[in-house]
Amino acid sequence: MFGILLLLPFTVQAVADLRGDKRFVSLDIFKDVVYTPFVRESNLSAGAMRLDSVWRAARESIAAGTEAGEALEPVIGALSDLEAVALTVNAYAQLDTAEAGYKLLKQADTLLASLEDEPENFKAADSTLKAVVGEFGQFSLVRAFLAVKHYGVWTSRYLRAFEKKVEDENALVLAVRPRYQLAVWNIFNDPGEKVVLGAGEGRWLFYRQDVEFLVQPSPLDVRSAKLDNPVQAILRFRDQLKAKGVELLVVITPGKPSVYPERLTGAADAGASLGTTAAGHGKAILDSLTRLGLNTVDLYTPLLAAKADDAKLGPLYLDDDTHWTPRGAELAAGEIAAAVKRLESDGKIKLEELQKHADGSYPLSFVTKDSLADRMGDIGEMSGLNKFNVFKVQQVTGHVVSQQNIIERIGMAKSSANCLDSLMKDCPERNDSCYFAKSSPCDEDDAACVRALTKSCPKGSAFDSCYHVRMNPCEEDDSLYYDTTVTPFKDDFRKAQILILGDSFSRIYQTDSPVNAGWIAHFAKEMGRPVASIVSDGGASTLVREKLARKAGVLKGKKLLIWEFVERDLRFGAEGWKEVDF
Repeated sequence: MFGILLLLPFTVQAVADLRGDKRFVSLDIFKDVVYTPFVRESNLSAGAMRLDSVWRAARESIAAGTEAGEALEPVIGALSDLEAVALTVNAYAQLDTAEAGYKLLKQADTLLASLEDEPENFKAADSTLKAVVGEFGQFSLVRAFLAVKHYGVWTSRYLRAFEKKVEDENALVLAVRPRYQLAVWNIFNDPGEKVVLGAGEGRWLFYRQDVEFLVQPSPLDVRSAKLDNPVQAILRFRDQLKAKGVELLVVITPGKPSVYPERLTGAADAGASLGTTAAGHGKAILDSLTRLGLNTVDLYTPLLAAKADDAKLGPLYLDDDTHWTPRGAELAAGEIAAAVKRLESDGKIKLEELQKHADGSYPLSFVTKDSLADRMGDIGEMSGLNKFNVFKVQQVTGHVVSQQNIIERIGMAKSSANCLDSLMKDCPERNDSCYFAKSSPCDEDDAACVRALTKSCPKGSAFDSCYHVRMNPCEEDDSLYYDTTVTPFKDDFRKAQILILGDSFSRIYQTDSPVNAGWIAHFAKEMGRPVASIVSDGGASTLVREKLARKAGVLKGKKLLIWEFVERDLRFGAEGWKEVDF
């Protein structure tokens, strides 16, 4: 009986694989030993040769006067393709970040990304790319053997990934598990291993890691000695940024059970009784960072205080989701903006003053409009019960932020010809029919000529100054007016002096529905400044810093880096709290 039960999932999966279009998962182990390493070597050498070829062509193009960004596009693409091959050792194992080959590829990636803004790195990029070609340009049996030895089936990293794959994709599991989960929910009100069902009003769902973060020892406790120390990693990152002339501001986002413990326990006095434990670890670490001289933002205090208005304004967190509502996001944006303004007033950072127009207005402002969005909670999705419509969609109202670029424009100066010259500057591809083909472009029919020139110009370009805005397009006029075109909010890596690193709390409402209604857009609105952001869902502890390290050129011109991460990452952050070299 035991033997039959043991073989049943494997047998069902083998039959399903043979009958379906998917690969035969059961043969992956054999393939990754005798086939994959040699295909990988072949692809590595081909990718390295392609990289060498496009890099040579790019150097010649740049020497001939081609824009660096344009010339480097194929090089960046070739390096990305080579990285994809090199970092994927086999179907279940990724190249370790400690490997020399990994570091070499990431160094090349970083140098390439910096070349457009920092051409002085050209020699370093050239030598690094030559080293990459030298490392991967030859088919190596030794490297193929070492890949099997260190990343093959006899390693724990391979077997764990293979086991998870089988568990997640097994045909028997996929058929039985959902019905089993539904039965357990109907009988025991158990929403699954990743979810905790709240006991308070409305029966909110909580992410188990958020709860475990509160009830397990602090990441700084001696019982957590095996964990990476987040404070040391944050201090090192602060020092790395200071060396580049960038100040760091740390924002720890409270988890839902830290702000709403009463919704988790059902106890009316949970906020008071858990005040030193529920919000304890995150708030205690935040306070310790402040005592160590780091710039921090306390979101715990204002979020807990804002609960008093929930009956009128709605909760600060979503019912079946780990994240905050638009109200919570906007509150956070206001607190972070206030902290940045304090840094300015204290002289810790000096942001360049925005140039003003003659009437005192700024060239960039922000406007908002309401937008409804449907949220299917991520915790509900984790439970696996949503396929049975157990949990409902929650509708929220976001305030979408748009940019209003207020540009000074001057009316036409003294002649029809000057008017048309101004028009053609923005629409050169459309001017032949009306300008060069006629010796006197606007003798008899100024309006028709201008219409021909401006027909294909997008609204908001400079032709507004002599066609759309003025009834008589080509009369003499030196008057000043403002073009107030409204465009969607977007990151501006070139002009922004503030860079934001964040996790899914920075992504929600910002890049998903209703879009541009997240705390980042509202922070830019509060500051009246352009900002730029790098976001990694669930990876704000290490992965987002690795992203930044690969594109360290984006720090050029930045005065402040705001680092936002949710409190549970202090213990459970993806990839821990590794040191990242820039």
